[in-house]
Amino acid sequence: MSNIYNPALFVNQERKFLGFQKLLRPETRQAVMLIQATKDMGKTWLAGRMQHHCQEPAINLPAVYVDFRNPKQDHHDFLGLVRLIRQQLDQPTYFNQLNEIINSYSDAPVGAVSGLGLLRQNIVASFNLDEIRDICLDITINYEELAGETLSSRAGSLVAYCQRRQLLTVLVTRCAELRGHLNWWDGLDAFRPGTVVAEQPTDAVITEDNMGFLRTDSAADQTRIARQINDAFFAALVDLVAERAPVVLLFDSYEAIKPDADRWLREELLTRLRDSHLSELVIIITGRQTPDLSDLNMNNLLVKTQLEPFDETIVREYFEERRKLVIAGLDWRTIVLTSGGVPGALAMMADHAMATTSADDDFFNDL
Repeated sequence: MSNIYNPALFVNQERKFLGFQKLLRPETRQAVMLIQATKDMGKTWLAGRMQHHCQEPAINLPAVYVDFRNPKQDHHDFLGLVRLIRQQLDQPTYFNQLNEIINSYSDAPVGAVSGLGLLRQNIVASFNLDEIRDICLDITINYEELAGETLSSRAGSLVAYCQRRQLLTVLVTRCAELRGHLNWWDGLDAFRPGTVVAEQPTDAVITEDNMGFLRTDSAADQTRIARQINDAFFAALVDLVAERAPVVLLFDSYEAIKPDADRWLREELLTRLRDSHLSELVIIITGRQTPDLSDLNMNNLLVKTQLEPFDETIVREYFEERRKLVIAGLDWRTIVLTSGGVPGALAMMADHAMATTSADDDFFNDL
């Protein structure tokens, strides 16, 4: 688990958690919850409970947790976020096309392009969008189900679609009929009729990201490559959501987000959600400050809330029932006033009360 949530210690914020569960229902119109609170108010704690809920066997929903304060997570730009979300979703077969595109523009040494990558490249080089539409008609695939607007993204989506539905043999056979001068079966012997190979499940054909840095010659080149990568990433996310809905993305400590990552969050992720290019995606953003999204005109999808300090009843429950601290003569009102009802301050007070004297202190007992 990515954060510090401990289910045995969770108290309060039940309304916020129930609101999160409401967001997971398909009939709920809202899809984005902004949770704002000052330091030590339990934002990360609440996000942890949300992620923990999704991971329960009875729920089993894909849930990603990104902490913009965590230096061990690469979330500084769009590619870092794309890779981080892809990694946590842990559904590699959906992201073959994305990885092929990243590898084709990165400097890290890699071996030969995979058979699936060659197939995508051959389709891009041999057909236009209208011809891809005709191929889909020929092999009874709904062209409108393919994600992306560019030739590259449509071709990659077609390959990924056929791979998941065990239609690669049908696709390659039709391409070979239309453009017989190319070796369409290069690297795809596992799918070729009449070829004896070790039995291999379709979902075992995985293209790994070489994790290299992008190679670009100009700002225009950077923009073009970023568009291809984003189109491939969101095409995979659309497919994943369609089969595993809903998918939950938790973004913690928004106040620490870097400008490039913030731009991706607004212009790519939230804009696509607003424009209905992504359905049944739930996004939680927490922080000492949360984004002002008024310019995106998506208030119909937003829930804005804040975390309140603990009251006496919750403080008593936290100390006595969760931390098992029963101390005679405690003045709960004084504890609330002293701590401000701030969960982080109360946790420190409980930790201090539970501290035991070190055995080394016995050394001084006879002095």
